[in-house]
Amino acid sequence: MKRLTSLVLGALVVSISAVRAELPDVTEAAVAELGTTLGTPQMNGFVFIDGRYIPPPYTVTRKGNGIFINRIQIEQPAPWPRVAAEPAAGGAAVSAKKSIDADGDFEQVGAASEKPKPAAQAAEPAAAEPGVAEPVKPKTVKSIDDLFDDDTPAKPAPAAEAVTPPAPVAVALSPEDLKRQKEALVANLERLRKGYEQALIQNEFFFFGQRHNRVNGNYGTARTLMGVLPKVLRNAQSPQDLMKGLNEGGVYFIDQGICAALFKFKNTFPLLEERLKKILEAEELDALKRKPTAQW
Repeated sequence: MKRLTSLVLGALVVSISAVRAELPDVTEAAVAELGTTLGTPQMNGFVFIDGRYIPPPYTVTRKGNGIFINRIQIEQPAPWPRVAAEPAAGGAAVSAKKSIDADGDFEQVGAASEKPKPAAQAAEPAAAEPGVAEPVKPKTVKSIDDLFDDDTPAKPAPAAEAVTPPAPVAVALSPEDLKRQKEALVANLERLRKGYEQALIQNEFFFFGQRHNRVNGNYGTARTLMGVLPKVLRNAQSPQDLMKGLNEGGVYFIDQGICAALFKFKNTFPLLEERLKKILEAEELDALKRKPTAQW
């Protein structure tokens, strides 16, 4: 069973996840059943979505089964199950073939969870009728020489009859079970949403993309990136040129896929330069606060 992906906070190294497929739209049914949670706007952190730098504030929102940052969907950890429209043969409504288990994940229910019935046991051979010769019993092999004794040829064993497994049957869930499982799913989605929000509060950075790896790192790594990216992006003539400039500046965790996405939005470099300017001003102010007062 696959559990919902949990976010690791305060990572000391850059974490990279696999490329994700294009996210489906959140359905109205999912929003109606699971509701919406609007996060608190955050001025910290750094977010890039499909190569475009998104300036703060960042608001991490859960809408149905989707996670959004500033109204852009970044993740849909759990698909929304479809409910069977046709009633069962007996007239009772049935749930979809997949249901949400107690952990908020999706698990196949129905006949798959039942134990298969054992095949029928072979009947004991009937007693021989008078005047009818008894069937020849298979030879007992005591040595390799017995295998070449042709006095009594061994008869092949009868083939076993094929047993057809029972067809899957959908299982109806009680309203209490559906409510409990829905609450578990919402709780898991909320933990994920709050994880992203907390990571941004701690000044972490994220590269989200549907065509490249997702990259996440702490503020130390983000500061290194922001010190190099604005100038390199301004002067880059190609994605390869951009990657070369980043490597020369000590940034090695950005791969070619992300460089291609960044170069597509090359004209956003003024936003990055403005953000770097604010970072330098904040660092200068912090240094003045830490400077001891002169003694006269």
